[in-house]
Amino acid sequence: MAARMDLVSACEVFVSVAERSSFTTGAAVAGVTQSVASRKVAALEVELGGRLFERTSRRVELTRLGREVLPAAERLVRSAGELRVDARRSRRRPITLGVPNGLPPAELAHLVATARRADLLLEVRTADPPERADALRSGVLDLGLEPVAADQARWCVPLGAGRSNGRGRDPAGDITFYLASIRSGRGTRPADARRIWIQPDDAVPHVRDRLVFAAHSAGLAPAQVRVATDMVGAVAEVWSRDDLVLCSEADAEQYGLGWAPMGDARLVRGYDVSGRDADLVRRFLGVAITDVAGALGAELSGRVEAPQ
Repeated sequence: MAARMDLVSACEVFVSVAERSSFTTGAAVAGVTQSVASRKVAALEVELGGRLFERTSRRVELTRLGREVLPAAERLVRSAGELRVDARRSRRRPITLGVPNGLPPAELAHLVATARRADLLLEVRTADPPERADALRSGVLDLGLEPVAADQARWCVPLGAGRSNGRGRDPAGDITFYLASIRSGRGTRPADARRIWIQPDDAVPHVRDRLVFAAHSAGLAPAQVRVATDMVGAVAEVWSRDDLVLCSEADAEQYGLGWAPMGDARLVRGYDVSGRDADLVRRFLGVAITDVAGALGAELSGRVEAPQ
């Protein structure tokens, strides 16, 4: 089967030649050679079933068929031009991406730069999980990094205990942290009990509830597991009264804390990307899946395919 002709391109040449009554000038304005223009018009004549031009020694004139189809061809050319303009405008419009608070600025800048090289103009906006979800639903955000359980995640961040004993891994070695180590003894006032703080991006059921259950099993009082309003406030409690914060190793490094994995439960901060436009989600993942992992301090899960 013969390939179908490019109707828009042929009409662009047809209109250009008709407006100037010249194949030479019309072809130049349309950005093609005269021979290409002649082939496109000939193909259009086959498609429409008749000659569009009469050629004389002095000029090119429209036939009756040419005059009658010219208005429709002009409308098609205008519509195609408007379509291209709208597409360019859409590509230039920033794509808003909601991300967690506190991600390293350098990693976010690298993510944005990678996207721009792929003609995807990203505008990063930080927010807590409920704010990101609301902004996605309302259309304020085009895309958002959504907290999900580890088995549903594209990016996984192992969590452990951040504490005020110096930067990096626990100085005594890769010592596993157990919640029972902060269990209050008899006579300890509740106000003096050490607490473990949950930052906003981890205050989601698949993390918070598992930590609460593990804390209860370890004999901690309910008040020893607290949700912080932000990471800065949680780290302030760590430094001021020797509390702990549930965080990633990258978080601990950023805030100058020691870090140890937890032995009571395997806690993971999982993320996927959400958006109402599935094609945009696929395009974003094709460009940025590795750079998002770098920004989150995450490991890529086995689920790296784009959504269907």
